[in-house]
Amino acid sequence: MVLKNNLEKTLRDLETRIKELEQSNEWFRSQINYLEDRIRERDEETKAKQEAISNLEEKVIKQEVVANANQEIIIEMKGRI
Repeated sequence: MVLKNNLEKTLRDLETRIKELEQSNEWFRSQINYLEDRIRERDEETKAKQEAISNLEEKVIKQEVVANANQEIIIEMKGRI
């Protein structure tokens, strides 16, 4: 009888522990989902920033081309003077 009572108590304790672990797993899963969402958001932000940087680099290159052309014109005009 004592053995049966001990086994029943052990079983109840194990069932309680299983429920606790399941709740803990749910919390960890929710944290993982949250972090995955944040990673996706950061990736999108990074892509947007990289695109903005690329656009600025293109503008700088175009301005350098214009500046070089203007410099050549200035040099040519100085040569004529």
